[in-house]
Amino acid sequence: MERLFSLQGLRGLAVLGVVLFHMTSVEAKYAGGDRLLPAWLDFFQLGVDLFFVISGFVMVIVSRGRFQDRVQAQRFVFNRVSRIYPTYWLYYFLTLAVLLVQPGMVNSSHGESNLLLSFLLLPSDKVLLVMVAWSLVFELWFYLVFSALLPLRERWLPAALAVWALILLVFNSLQDWRDYSPAVQIMLHPHALEFIAGAALALFFYSPHSARLPDRLVWAMLLLATLVGMPLVGYWHLYQSHGLPRMLAVALVFGALVLSMVLLERRAHLRLSTALVAVGDMSYTIYLSHLLVLGVIGRLWAWLGPWPGSYLDNVGFALLMMAAVLCYGWVGYRLFEKPILDRANAYCKKRFARRAPVASV
Repeated sequence: MERLFSLQGLRGLAVLGVVLFHMTSVEAKYAGGDRLLPAWLDFFQLGVDLFFVISGFVMVIVSRGRFQDRVQAQRFVFNRVSRIYPTYWLYYFLTLAVLLVQPGMVNSSHGESNLLLSFLLLPSDKVLLVMVAWSLVFELWFYLVFSALLPLRERWLPAALAVWALILLVFNSLQDWRDYSPAVQIMLHPHALEFIAGAALALFFYSPHSARLPDRLVWAMLLLATLVGMPLVGYWHLYQSHGLPRMLAVALVFGALVLSMVLLERRAHLRLSTALVAVGDMSYTIYLSHLLVLGVIGRLWAWLGPWPGSYLDNVGFALLMMAAVLCYGWVGYRLFEKPILDRANAYCKKRFARRAPVASV
């Protein structure tokens, strides 16, 4: 399987954006009244949308050659499930422990959680125990749909994605997904258009047509996405909505960003820093753990005592929050997530191995 470091680097940027977004509310709660982090950092909640686009791209990479192959399909499903649940369950139980000891410290302003549905990452009309795990419910739905497509011929994948996108476009043009049950909301939410966009761009990336794009056009795509597309998304405050216009605009902008960067990497015109790629490697652990880490640092800061009237303490607070998130992310990834994934991959290869044909006598 091809490893594209640009995708990992973008994952790193996405998770850092989500952390910055949540740092603003932690600073407002614990910094003693004055604030350093600006309100426009709310834009970075779109890091989750970038994850969805990247996820669609990656699904095409990891599913290549697996269509109409029962063993490969089993490996695909096992790898997707083992990628999501074991690491998630660690932070589920950590959050549950906090809830049992100090109930007011967990989702106190968002209502109760259904513990069973939260554990299984199933749609619920209540907030999940691990709040950021709402995106994982979408991811599992995307994986389920993609798994259902594996019995088809691989060349039919573009048509299947087009039909899926058309259903979503028609429904969301005529109906409001919020009027339906939690399960239907997940299935018909326009967030899936971001996933589909990423998958469609990956199909283009691996097609002969991508090689025909001149370098200057690819660079122009990257510049337009970063210098025009993202500022316009921020100017129109699309990150504050959850409807079709946001999903289409974000899918277009982030899709152009992802495609241009992987094309430039393949052509040896772009290389991301190893530090950013490393953050991308541990992005899942950072994503699941950062609210717990920020909560601990916030309470520690309140105990030490902020200095109202000076921004020096805000600078120190912000640096401490980000450093703590990254340090724990590295520890959690190295000591738990990566060993679990390595063991799961080894088990998958052994459990879903091809059986040698029996020799005829």
